[in-house]
Amino acid sequence: LFRRLGDIRKNQRKREYYLTDVVEAFVRNDDSVYAHQIEDEREVLGVNTRRELAAVNEILNERELKRHSKAGVTILSPPQTFIARDVSIGRDTVIHPFTWIERDVVIGRKCEIGPFAKVRSGSKIGDEVVIGSFVEVTRTKVGDKTFVKHLSYLGDAQIGKRVNVGAGTITANFDGRQKHKTVVCDRVLLGCDTVLVAPVRVG
Repeated sequence: LFRRLGDIRKNQRKREYYLTDVVEAFVRNDDSVYAHQIEDEREVLGVNTRRELAAVNEILNERELKRHSKAGVTILSPPQTFIARDVSIGRDTVIHPFTWIERDVVIGRKCEIGPFAKVRSGSKIGDEVVIGSFVEVTRTKVGDKTFVKHLSYLGDAQIGKRVNVGAGTITANFDGRQKHKTVVCDRVLLGCDTVLVAPVRVG
């Protein structure tokens, strides 16, 4: 297939390349062509519009949710949850509705994520962590048994174990030119509406 893709020519009327034209390339080059019956017709859905792209993304997301459910993760509302590929989630973690988890995220065991939470790429969440309502975490490591319960943004941070992050806490990680790191050590108690202007370390 990949060897023959170079033989496909752009359709002059649509100005697009059609993958199905590769069959003609196989025949023209005396390659063997066989027909196979597929079990799931969704495997060969076409994507020609943004709506069709959304439908295919929904199918892929459904697969990911099933994979995590089989591994012992509780997803309370699958239609309102997005989990990208390449995400690792430990057993007995509960994912609440309207949660968005991007690629390259690791979440430990017995966590509670959401509702309305966003865990972005590069984040690592320890065991027994709570990432609560309207919390966004990006490129951040959160230690075991830490609570980030409400209305917080943690970016480019390293949060220790057994930390309580008060509601409305923000790591101000960007100075207009580059991003800086915030370090919060074990057992720190951060109050409500705390703005940590990076680079900063809380002992």
